[in-house]
Amino acid sequence: MKLSFTVPEGPDRKAYHILRRELLASSALVRRLKVADAIRVDGVPAFTDCMLRPGQTLTADLDACEPVSDLIPQEGPLSILWEEEGFLAVNKPAGMLIHPTHSKNTGTLCNLAAGYLAARGEGGGIHAVNRLDRDTGGVVLLAKNSHMKALLCDALALPSAEKTYLALVYGSMPEARGIIDAPIARVNATDLRREVRSDGQKAVTRYQVLGEAEGVSLLSLTLETGRTHQIRVHCAHLGCPLLGDRLYGSEASLALSQRLGADSQLLHACRLTFCHPYTKEQLTLTAPIQRVCYKNILEKLKLPIDF
Repeated sequence: MKLSFTVPEGPDRKAYHILRRELLASSALVRRLKVADAIRVDGVPAFTDCMLRPGQTLTADLDACEPVSDLIPQEGPLSILWEEEGFLAVNKPAGMLIHPTHSKNTGTLCNLAAGYLAARGEGGGIHAVNRLDRDTGGVVLLAKNSHMKALLCDALALPSAEKTYLALVYGSMPEARGIIDAPIARVNATDLRREVRSDGQKAVTRYQVLGEAEGVSLLSLTLETGRTHQIRVHCAHLGCPLLGDRLYGSEASLALSQRLGADSQLLHACRLTFCHPYTKEQLTLTAPIQRVCYKNILEKLKLPIDF
């Protein structure tokens, strides 16, 4: 990926200021670009203290200073929702890890994305910007370099960014729409589970009931904070655990889940809205549900998805 800026009419500008202010490069990135000799003015190598006149163009080659990726590229299906030079958004299948772990370094979303880019001859790497649990499907942003990852992380941290999920839960919520403001803490240092606890981190979830049938509610949920297992913990706290959630489910919810054919939590990241770091355009990316059992249960219960 190459960043580029052409100086408009007005005073001359220093290359360093263009990199930092116009191209949003961090000071660390500027240093890496210098070391890699990756800065050009009208195609000619330049230093950061170079002064550019109106009409001259500065370019910075990010691939030249991107760390070598240790991802193993793999071929496989990839449901792409959006793509441009610096990043892509994909619809992650439920049941798939986003990135490799010590025990599993292939078959993940990042492996498939790396294979997709390699097949097209693109360099750089793959960096997951947002995370979803293995059993949660939906929108995942993947940056093609570390610079774009940093910018997208900042964009998702802005108040204007919004993450919306669809969930099937056991029982009925207390209101048709509401806000769950309940702090979340880890049960203990060695336990994966979280719980609502007064000494936990602030956690806020907004929800709306889209429909109810046969003891099941379809919810649209928007996160105002991003705690681990936040939706699962908050719904279970209200007595409405997600269908198929073996970690936070109740005996009754798991029994109903088994009858309906839900073998893991029915949670889907359906929509992600954020401000593009460069264009400042508000992007809204929407991912349809791919999981067969999820769609079958919605159809069986005649619960419409209209969010």
